Amino acid sequence: MPTNPFQFDSSEVIAFILILVRMAGLFLTAPFFSSRNINVTVKASWILLVTFLIFPVIDFEPSTLPGPGLAMGLAVIREVLVGLAIGMGATMLLTGIQMAGQIADTQMGLGLANVIDPMTNTQVSVMGQFYNMVAVLVFLAVDGHHMLIKALVDSFSVIPLGHAQFTPALADRMMNLFSQMFFIAFRVGAPIIGALFITNMALGVVARTVPQMNVFIVGMPLSLGVGLLITASSMSFFVYVMQGIIQGMYRDVVLLIQAMR
Repeated sequence: MPTNPFQFDSSEVIAFILILVRMAGLFLTAPFFSSRNINVTVKASWILLVTFLIFPVIDFEPSTLPGPGLAMGLAVIREVLVGLAIGMGATMLLTGIQMAGQIADTQMGLGLANVIDPMTNTQVSVMGQFYNMVAVLVFLAVDGHHMLIKALVDSFSVIPLGHAQFTPALADRMMNLFSQMFFIAFRVGAPIIGALFITNMALGVVARTVPQMNVFIVGMPLSLGVGLLITASSMSFFVYVMQGIIQGMYRDVVLLIQAMR
């Protein structure tokens, strides 16, 4: 830990660089921070500023820091991967929200109506984009971005600088988060998926009992209307579930960090 904020020795410079690259890895993959809407210069300034703020409170042992040369290069790669893993773990959980919207779009008949997601510059479905935007707003409202930075700061006491271990336990944790992504998609999309399933069953019964009715003409606007109605009426449920997901995100990220020590 630096003793004089205006004088740095070689070990403190090495420690600062390693902290900086771990922070940069987080900002490259974490929700909101990795948005392409944020100017690269602004993003780099954020990384540098946050690193300056947390550097004085991080303890490190100078004797354990890597020296110049190949050891330093390997340590930088390790730190970048630690930051990438933390950010990717959080992103997987929020991706489940967007997946729920894409499933709802398929059942509502909007599966072919795609829009450009400005955060990732990729095509996503209409409801998927809507769910993703609400999720990001809730993420910021409940200080999810602060949770991620706190998790990264806490990671320095668990994973010493330049000594991250990428073991099979890390792969298991990433696979667990990947499976949680589908579980989250089902939880968030359960109201609209259930309502549309019942609607389609009702249309099937009508098609059998009233063959004169053209169910295909009635079914599409009915499914769309029911989907929009359920989406609007279940927003409070969506926000409640989203808050629980973000609060559990810190726990999942901590377990991910512990798998790298």
